[in-house]
Amino acid sequence: MRLVVQNLGKQYGNQWALKEVSFTLEGPGVYGYLGPNGAGKSTTFKILTGYLPPTTGSFSLDHWTAPRDLREIQRRIGYLPEHNPLYLDMYVREYLLFRGQLYGLKGKFIRHRIEETIQQVGLTPEAHKTIAALSRGYRQRVGLAAAILHQPPLLILDEPTSGLDPNQVIEIRQLIRTLGRSHMVIFSSHILSEVQAIADRVLILHKGELVLDARIEELSQYLGQEEYIVETAERALTWNFLEEGAEVKPIGNLLWQVRTPAGGDIRERIYQASVMQGVTLLRLEKRQLPLEEVFQKLTKQDNGSC
Repeated sequence: MRLVVQNLGKQYGNQWALKEVSFTLEGPGVYGYLGPNGAGKSTTFKILTGYLPPTTGSFSLDHWTAPRDLREIQRRIGYLPEHNPLYLDMYVREYLLFRGQLYGLKGKFIRHRIEETIQQVGLTPEAHKTIAALSRGYRQRVGLAAAILHQPPLLILDEPTSGLDPNQVIEIRQLIRTLGRSHMVIFSSHILSEVQAIADRVLILHKGELVLDARIEELSQYLGQEEYIVETAERALTWNFLEEGAEVKPIGNLLWQVRTPAGGDIRERIYQASVMQGVTLLRLEKRQLPLEEVFQKLTKQDNGSC
C-alpha cells in the first residue's frame, strides 16, 4: 500500500488552508499527522477521503489516482472524523450491519465481520445496547468498528482519543498500534506524548504547509541535541569532561539531565568518567527528545483557531 500526495492545496476565498503539501507513505505503520488548530489537518483528511475537492494537486493510492479513481480509493479507506457521526437510536450491531451493507458486505461474511470487529475494538460488553446508551468512549469504539469493518488497508483517524478518559485513551492507543501492524494508519492528535508513544513517523503542518516529515527516532536532529539521564550513587560526577555546549541539569537527588550537541553518543564517555572518578552509575539512559519541543520549535506563536 502506497499513498502519494503531490502539491495538495485548498483555497477558501483568499485564504489557503493547505499550500502545496506533498508526502509519500508506504506500507503498514502508524503515522502521526500533527499541527496547531487551523493548520490544515482535517482539510487534508477530507480531501483524501473525497469529502472535499482540492484546489491544486492530486493524490494516489497504489495505482488509483484521484479524482479519476476516487471511488476505488474510497473503498479502500476507513475514516473516523473528528466529530464521530452516529445514529444514536440504532443498536450497535444494527448500525454496523447498516454500515457493512453500505460497503457491499453480505450474508454470513458480514455477520462474522461484525462480531469479529466488535471483539477487536472491545465493544463486546456494550454491543447489545443502543448507541445513545453508550458512554463517549464506547461511542468512539463504534466509530472505529465502522471504520475497520470492511477491512480497508488505509485508516484515517481524526482525533480518535478526543474526550476519552485516561483508561480509554490507553486502550484506543493500544488498538491503533495493533492496527498499524497490518494497516496504514494516519491519525491526528493534540496529545503529543501519545503520538510519540505509538507513531512510527510524524508529519507536522504549520499554517497549511508541511514543515516536518520524519521518523520518531530522527527527531533529535531537528533540535540539534541529544539527551541522557544519569543517576549516580553517593556522590555526583564532575562534568568537566563534557564538550563545550553541553548542558547538565539536576532533576532529582543524584539524578541529572544531560544534553549535548547532536551527532555523537556520549554514553561510553560518561561510563569511562565514572570509572576514572570512582563514581558508581545507577542509571545511564539515552532518551528520545520530547516531540513537544520539536512541535513548539516548528509551530511557535501559532494561535490559529479551528
